[in-house]
Amino acid sequence: MAATSSPTSSPDSEEAYVTTHPTVPRSSWLALGAVLLAGFLHTFDVTVVSIAAPSIQDGLGASDASVQWLLAGYSLAFALLLVTAGRLGDAYGRRPLVLWGIIAFTLASALCAAAPNAGVLVAARVLQGLSAALLAPQIAPVIILLFPKERRGAAFGVQAAVIAAATCSGPVLGGLLAHADLFGLGWRAVFLVNLPVGALALLLAAYGLPAERSARGARAPRLDLAGVAVATAGLLLLLVPLVQGRESGRPLLVMPLAVAGVVVLALLVPLQRRAERAGRIPLLAPGLFRDRAFPAGAAVNFLVMGAVASFFLVYVVHLQEGLGFTAKETGFALLPFALSAAFASAASVPLTGRLGRPMLECGALLMALGTGVLLWLTVAQGDGLRPVHILPGLVLCGAGMGLLSPPLYNITLSAMSRGGIGSASGVFSTFGQIGNAIGVAVVGTVFYGLAGGASGSVTAVGWALGCQLTLYVLALALLRLGLPRPAAVAGSAGSAPPAGRRPPVRERLPR
Repeated sequence: MAATSSPTSSPDSEEAYVTTHPTVPRSSWLALGAVLLAGFLHTFDVTVVSIAAPSIQDGLGASDASVQWLLAGYSLAFALLLVTAGRLGDAYGRRPLVLWGIIAFTLASALCAAAPNAGVLVAARVLQGLSAALLAPQIAPVIILLFPKERRGAAFGVQAAVIAAATCSGPVLGGLLAHADLFGLGWRAVFLVNLPVGALALLLAAYGLPAERSARGARAPRLDLAGVAVATAGLLLLLVPLVQGRESGRPLLVMPLAVAGVVVLALLVPLQRRAERAGRIPLLAPGLFRDRAFPAGAAVNFLVMGAVASFFLVYVVHLQEGLGFTAKETGFALLPFALSAAFASAASVPLTGRLGRPMLECGALLMALGTGVLLWLTVAQGDGLRPVHILPGLVLCGAGMGLLSPPLYNITLSAMSRGGIGSASGVFSTFGQIGNAIGVAVVGTVFYGLAGGASGSVTAVGWALGCQLTLYVLALALLRLGLPRPAAVAGSAGSAPPAGRRPPVRERLPR
């Protein structure tokens, strides 16, 4: 009887509980499961290919440049389609892009597994990148559109857990599969794992992801194909000399191409403004850059992703080719990074709204300290390096990554309007993936250039770690100068801006 008269069971309190804890339909959770499984494939593949890269190189007789293109080609293709895919999702709904993206990614994975040579494998990786780009910018909008604001924290928490699982399983499973040589498949097994996961994601998406109704009379969006073409040309002109220059034997002769790439990329600024005035959907919407928080967050993402992607490439090659670790030993040696990143990511989600920018700065500082520790111990131990020596540095770097990366995404996108959230998500991720490609190209070129000479792998990886340390220090400086103070940021992407404050960007699609 006491329970009946308690405040928690009164009609008013029950109504308040329902209001603050609205029920989420099962179909929404199934839709979330579909897009998160697709996101799992993307994150898993980036890590697993890095671990398997030496095995792939040995199995196909691939060059050092081909190994760099396995990562850079995927990231470049992913980056160039992201914004367009985000805006298509805003216009036509998320369901068709998710379904076609899962189908294409699964088929591209099968092509990767069957690749007879390095050229076909790089081409299949580019197709994987394009397919993943259809999926990635739909994840945040699905959460925001299908979950009420009061339940988004749980959804974003599940997203962080899935990303953590993909990050943790990539090094270990990639190393085990490459080392085990199941059924004589060798490294090809790391791509075949995608097939059953892709099939499950497709089933969940087909059953749970709703079709969004478009406004009557809505016209098809006018895409900025010229912007995509210019960005593609500029980035290729920039990356090809960096990756291929050393192997061509005449690196200085191809450097003018890199300069030309910078000039072509500079043409994007007036081109994007013209596209916006003409009513087309620009590749990089100028309106997103009117408030300093968004460009600062995107630039930090560029630097951090470039450092992390290049670290996994050069350190894996150093451990396997330089020190003689097996793929399995390499995967377990790098596991502390993934585990600490997973724990820190889980802790960062509920803390984002309360701590804001200081937590991001702490993450960048930990990554810089961890890289410094790795640099010192890697060079000091030389050929006698063992997994226990790199444990402290990896834990610091992973914890920093977990405190920085998920909150950076949420804080940067927190003030975006619902109508433009797909575009903002795509542009933010584009900067990260371009940073990924350029980081692999630049730091990889430094590493391979020194490792192939008299300096050896230890000196080469030392210089590479020095480059990554510089990137983290720059990211820390940008966080302090560019992002707003904690009171001005929201807790999660898509949440309402503080009362009385006008969102910096209010984009509407042309009707």
